[in-house]
Amino acid sequence: MSSLRSDTLRRPSRRRTPAAPRPTPNPEQIRTLLAVALRPALVALALIAACILVTLVAANSDLTGTSGAVAASWLAVHQVQLTIGGASLGVLPLVPTILMIWSVARGCAHAVTEQTPRHEQLWVLGAALAGPLLVTALALAVIKDASSVIALDPPNALAAFAWVLGVHLIGAGIGMGSKLWRPMCARLGVPEWVRASARPALRVGLALLASGAALTAVALISSWAEVGELLEAGDGFGGALGLTLLSILYLPNLAVGSAAMLVGSTAHLGDASLSVFTVVGGPLPALPLLGAVPAGPSGGGWPALLLIPAVLGIQLGRDCAHRAGGPAVAVRKVLVAAAAAALALGLLGFAAGGELGSFGTVGVDLATFTGLSFAWFAVFGSLTALVVAKRGGGGRAQSKPAEQPDPPRTYTLAARMLDRPVPEPAKELPGASYIEGEVVVEAEVVDSGGDPVAAPSDPVVASTDAVDAEIDEAVVDAEVADVTSDPAEADLPDNTRTSSD
Repeated sequence: MSSLRSDTLRRPSRRRTPAAPRPTPNPEQIRTLLAVALRPALVALALIAACILVTLVAANSDLTGTSGAVAASWLAVHQVQLTIGGASLGVLPLVPTILMIWSVARGCAHAVTEQTPRHEQLWVLGAALAGPLLVTALALAVIKDASSVIALDPPNALAAFAWVLGVHLIGAGIGMGSKLWRPMCARLGVPEWVRASARPALRVGLALLASGAALTAVALISSWAEVGELLEAGDGFGGALGLTLLSILYLPNLAVGSAAMLVGSTAHLGDASLSVFTVVGGPLPALPLLGAVPAGPSGGGWPALLLIPAVLGIQLGRDCAHRAGGPAVAVRKVLVAAAAAALALGLLGFAAGGELGSFGTVGVDLATFTGLSFAWFAVFGSLTALVVAKRGGGGRAQSKPAEQPDPPRTYTLAARMLDRPVPEPAKELPGASYIEGEVVVEAEVVDSGGDPVAAPSDPVVASTDAVDAEIDEAVVDAEVADVTSDPAEADLPDNTRTSSD
């Protein structure tokens, strides 16, 4: 009996340690999340309702089915294909979609900083997606109820949720990424040359779209007589104003088609098609913007427009070769930037097209648009990057000859522990950096002569590149002292610990 008791006493305890309480948002965070979730949707619905009411009153029409029209317009803003009176409307203007993405990105960018904990970042992302999905569910229910009053068929619910989710995910990604992409890349171990290719990719993609918009403007000016005739068909000032506003909303769609033509791809408008090599005529909607579409065959000088993507590829190569560190790195940057730009252009071309009732499919040839964009940027960019890098324009170390390298230095971190918590909410201090939202480090790197090696305004570089140290969950004041031989010989302040500690 006594042995049984002793065994029982020696048995390890099976008590489970209590789980840490899950973080919950405070009232201020709840207000921020509600603003991220609902503000873009409510502003969009208010503007849509106002435009629809003004249109109906100006046309002396009754207000029957207004709620269904507002719900359908919400879906149209997110590129959801609608069926009105038995005719499919899948080619929807890009301007409202771009404004929605901008609004979501702006709200998410204001809600996060580099010091925001990861769980709060997920809250913001969830709010940015949950609010629009809730509004979409209500819109689908309203359309189903209004379909008995107006000639509007309920759209595919799965496609509607997918489009809304995609649009707001892009907006949230742009907004949060503008604040968090550097620490995220550092956490994921993304190479520096990959991060450096983001700006050239953005520039070359926007430059191609701007070239397409310029080509559209030139075509509109040269076809102003046809555009004027289509405006007169609006039957009065109100009709002409409506057609003008509709043309403005569809301008980015036509600019995307023009950009596809510039790289050698084809834009389709039902039976009609356009490229720099040939033009096939066909019936077109009576939209003044489409008066810029040529009716006859392309002229002999149109292939000269292919010089535009070649020049853009050359500029991409110059951008990527700048401070690349060598020809191989410069070419890799060009390939990554070209692939990213081509993929973004392909997604934009997909969103700009769709079905247009009896006219058929409107849009660009996605395969050739994406592939040719990548080819122009990659080929001309790689050749340019090789030439620039070999001439020394892309290297880093060209101020000193190779035979006179800098003498090696070693550094150690001296940190004094402070009895104060991490600021809550964390505020960015001058010359300070937050590591994973937990540690505040104030650091300065000096050489043996006392001259600073890295500016205090960039302590992340100072504490990770020049110093090999780990600081865990503590608030420290730190400075970096030069050690020429043994760290023990360094003149460190009292009450300090070195990186080897």
